[in-house]
Amino acid sequence: MREKKKTYGILGKNISYSLSPSMHNAAFKHFGINASYEIFDRHEEEVDEFFAELIEGKYSGINITVPYKITLCEKMKADDDSSLDELAESIGAINTIEVTEEEGLRGYNTDGKGFSQAVDEELPLGESGIKNKRVFILGAGGASRAIAFYMGISKDAPREIFVYDIDPTKSEALKRAFKGYVGEGDLHVVKEEDIPRRIEESDLLVNATPIGTKEEDPLPLDEGLLHPKLAVYDLVYARETLLVRKAKEKGLKATGGLGMLINQAALSFSIWTEEEFYLGDIRKVMRKHVPEKLRKNYSWNT
Repeated sequence: MREKKKTYGILGKNISYSLSPSMHNAAFKHFGINASYEIFDRHEEEVDEFFAELIEGKYSGINITVPYKITLCEKMKADDDSSLDELAESIGAINTIEVTEEEGLRGYNTDGKGFSQAVDEELPLGESGIKNKRVFILGAGGASRAIAFYMGISKDAPREIFVYDIDPTKSEALKRAFKGYVGEGDLHVVKEEDIPRRIEESDLLVNATPIGTKEEDPLPLDEGLLHPKLAVYDLVYARETLLVRKAKEKGLKATGGLGMLINQAALSFSIWTEEEFYLGDIRKVMRKHVPEKLRKNYSWNT
C-alpha cells in the first residue's frame, strides 16, 4: 500500500513571492518522496489556529518566515508536547518545525548555518573567511539572531559583531540573548549616530531587514557608507536589491540572499527526511529550480 502523501509548507505573511514551494517540490519529486509543499500565508489572528493544526498532525513539517519566527518559537516553548533544539531555544527564533508521532513538534533554526555557508561560497573574504573580521548587521529580528548566534559559537568567529535596529529594544534583547548563550562575546548594540563609524570599521555588512523586498524600496543606509573594504550580504533574495546593485557599482563584493535561502531549505529538507540524502545533492536539485533571472546573479549558477 502506498504511503499517504505528506504535506509541508512555509508559514508567513504576504509571502506569495516565496521560492520555497518550487525548490522543495522539485526535491520531493527528484528523490521519489510522496509529499507536497505549499504556501501558508496567514494573518496574525490566524496563527493560533495554524499552530493547533500542526499539533493535530495536519502537516508533516513547516518552514517559518517573517514575521513569525519568534512567535512560533514562543508558542512551542509554551506547549508541553513541543521541543526545540538547543540552538533554536537559545536564539529564541525558529525557521523549521518537524512533526513527529512520538515526540510531537520539534523546532530548529537553520538560518545561521545557511548564511555561513553562503558567505563562504559567494563572498570570499580572504583565506581565513569571516574569522577575526568585523560584521555589521542591520536589523535585530529572528534572522539576525540566528546569524549572530551561529557566528558567535563558530570556531571561526568574527572579531566583533555590530547590530543596529530602528527599534533599540530589539537590539538590546538580541544582545542579552547572545550573552546568555555565547557568553560576553564581542557583540555591540549600535546607536544611530554611531552607524558611520562602526560600518567604516567593518569588513562585512549584512542587511537582515526586509528593505529591498519591494522594487521601490530605498537603500537601508546611506550609499556613502559603502567603503572599498566592505563586502555586502543582503538577505533579500526575491530580486537584486538596490543595496547590492550600488555596492557592485562601487566595486564591492556583494550578493543577495538566494544562497542562504537554498542552504537553509536543504537543511530543513534533510531534517524532514531524517538525513537520508546527501545535503549537497539536495542543494544541487534546489538550485536548478530557481528562476534563471535570479540564478544568473550568483557565482554558483549552473
